[in-house]
Amino acid sequence: MDFDWSPEEIAFREEVREFIRTEMTDAVKGSIFIDTPARVEFVTKMARRGWLGMGFPEQYGGSPNPFPLAQFILNAELDRSGAPIIGKNVGTIASTIYHVASEEMKMEFLPMIFRNEGQWAITYTEPNAGTDLGSLQCRAIDMGDHFEVTGMKHYITSAHFCRWHWMALRTDPDAPKHKGISIFIVDHDTPGLSLSPMSTIGREGTTHRTNQVFFDKMKIPRSRLVGEVNKGFYYMMEALDYERFAILSFASRVRRYTKIVNWYKNADFNGERPINDPYTRRALARMAARVEVGTMLERMAICKAQYEVPAVEAAMNKAWGATIGDEFAQLALDLMGPFGGLWGGEHSPFGGGLADEHLMAGHARVAAGGVDTSKAIIARRLLGLPNALGKPELPQR
Repeated sequence: MDFDWSPEEIAFREEVREFIRTEMTDAVKGSIFIDTPARVEFVTKMARRGWLGMGFPEQYGGSPNPFPLAQFILNAELDRSGAPIIGKNVGTIASTIYHVASEEMKMEFLPMIFRNEGQWAITYTEPNAGTDLGSLQCRAIDMGDHFEVTGMKHYITSAHFCRWHWMALRTDPDAPKHKGISIFIVDHDTPGLSLSPMSTIGREGTTHRTNQVFFDKMKIPRSRLVGEVNKGFYYMMEALDYERFAILSFASRVRRYTKIVNWYKNADFNGERPINDPYTRRALARMAARVEVGTMLERMAICKAQYEVPAVEAAMNKAWGATIGDEFAQLALDLMGPFGGLWGGEHSPFGGGLADEHLMAGHARVAAGGVDTSKAIIARRLLGLPNALGKPELPQR
């Protein structure tokens, strides 16, 4: 396999880097979410360049010359620089709409996504159904020309600034749990939909908001059903396959590792240079090898995606990337000692950013399906090991 980038890919990556150098401001960086006017405008500038639709057909607002790896290169560079990423809207939702939705839905939503005309919330999780999406219970009752919903979702990250919800609801309570779920596109201003904020742990000024979403006899037009009724679980699995490498770029792990190494190169404690310590050097060298493995796993998933959904490769990328992110935080806290846990002051590494990353490392382990879920996919679909019922799956390669 040739792992080198083509001249076209190298040129596009340099163009993206120049754009980031020119357009990135303090008001833009610091979050992957497109959740403020400055971040919306930053992404809209990319949309005006035609970057969001590269890799999709021109008839849906894409590129006249589709560039398969463009969105992955773009997302990696944005993630590496600490800018908002386009992975969820483009890599997850647009990709799934393109593969399974009706022609009318493609013509309606894909051009708006590629123009950055609104943000999306992935509205799946329920109190008793987190990683196990087959256990979703919130009902969408078929009323003929519409579906009616009463219930709730929680830990819905983008709900307070989204225009649409990409929502999973149970449409057949009597079917096996994986065969009675459907996907809908729901306008955020739909009557009967309301929010309650939930805050995750963090220092003052960095607390990250997520949400509970409530439905009270909310009506969803039948035209907003994505694909076929009761096929939603399989659409979610395909979307999660894309999310496990389209959103969770390994570039952020490379950035964190580089920051840690640079800090150690310059650290000096009363004349002692920790970079000269053999234990520290071995630990950083071991992590360098693990970073290289992660980079290759991501590249493998990207290449596979050019001709089919990379279910196993995406699971490998997700499991490794989330594990390494957690290892980064643990290693840095170990090597930096009491300084690593500081949230402020002159001795706080990265302005307290290490403590923030340590708190967020657990999030990466559960986002887009937990690490154990990814390992189960690898075990069943790559190795042919039996599932919980003792039935093996043949390797899919």
